[in-house]
Amino acid sequence: MRSVPISSDLFIRNRSKLVKLLPDRALAVVCSNPQRPRNGDQFYPYRQHSDFFYLSGIFQQESVLIISSGGETLFIRRPDPKTQLWSGFLLSFEEALSLSGIKEVRWLDELEAFLEKKLTDASLLFQSKMPDAPLYDRIASLYPFTERNSLEPLMKQLRMVKEPEEIEEIRKACSITRSAFYRVLNELKPGMYEYELEAELAAEFTRRGARGHAFEPIVASGTNALVLHYVENDKILRKDDLVLMDFGAELNNYAADCSRTLPVSGKFSRRQRELYDSVYKVFVQARDLMVPGVLMGDFHRQVGELWEEQHILLGLYTMEEARQKDLSEPLWKKYFMHGTSHSLGMDVHDPFDRAKPFAPGMVLTCEPGIYIQDEGVGIRLENDILISEKGPIDLMADIPIEAGEIEDLMQ
Repeated sequence: MRSVPISSDLFIRNRSKLVKLLPDRALAVVCSNPQRPRNGDQFYPYRQHSDFFYLSGIFQQESVLIISSGGETLFIRRPDPKTQLWSGFLLSFEEALSLSGIKEVRWLDELEAFLEKKLTDASLLFQSKMPDAPLYDRIASLYPFTERNSLEPLMKQLRMVKEPEEIEEIRKACSITRSAFYRVLNELKPGMYEYELEAELAAEFTRRGARGHAFEPIVASGTNALVLHYVENDKILRKDDLVLMDFGAELNNYAADCSRTLPVSGKFSRRQRELYDSVYKVFVQARDLMVPGVLMGDFHRQVGELWEEQHILLGLYTMEEARQKDLSEPLWKKYFMHGTSHSLGMDVHDPFDRAKPFAPGMVLTCEPGIYIQDEGVGIRLENDILISEKGPIDLMADIPIEAGEIEDLMQ
């Protein structure tokens, strides 16, 4: 076990919240993720389905969770000597109970008989969103007249606001991410390849007990930073370039998401420093706007207005040119074309309803950036912010971000 398991109290609470949202006589069926074949008899590293883990705390494949107002049952694979010889031990009933807090645990081969009894009394079957879940197809064929609906809207409602244990796991993931960033600051030098920095990040994540990257990392030097989802990470770092890194550790299925932009030489040029300071200024102002009651769309437009002011100061366009532009496509979007924020949790882009205002307990990113094609420069800064009644709490406040501090540390 790389990290300490989350207390089953969290998953008990999560299931209780879901039951309160289920209609009368509804049955929720949630499956674990299958293993994904890579080639031959090899598989990609296993990652549990986020909804399934949120409700159960179980990381094992071939598991099914049934929840209704009448109770909850977890189905897990029956251990057999061959599986244990090749792949390791499967959970026992006692271990599954300890992790999930679910008192009724059965073997997976009992599932069909269980459902046959339960579905005769259920008016609805809520399906967890999943691209390939043979169980759901089997249920649909066995019970074609059972009304089926998606569990996704209810899970989105629940997962937007984090419980204290979830916030603590994100804090831990942020702490590991901080250590990895310091490692990069010590190792970065001209002539390295982008993937060498990626390797430094991965090494520190593993050393600190994380499962690895929470998402495919971006290590984009020079003009590569103008590609928002650049992941090739295979170019040489040149001394006069900046390198934009978007990265984060995953711990117990919870993600951190951080962006930093560094001078490869260890010192910003005059223009690079001017651009960087503008991003940092907008970052601080944007972070201060992240308070309860604000809608995501309104927040992004406010940040766009901050950018318009900075763009004019940077000489990218004039106030007159900004006013002449169609309001539906403001000029600031030419240099800041992505969103300022997204929800963060078990998924790096956690479920979020943009019609709902920011509320205490939400964890959101704050990530302004500037991308200037004519100058071949892309800069982004990103921290993870906890919304609270007392104002935004920066979960990455201890990760260096100011230009002067960055330069001092790199020297």
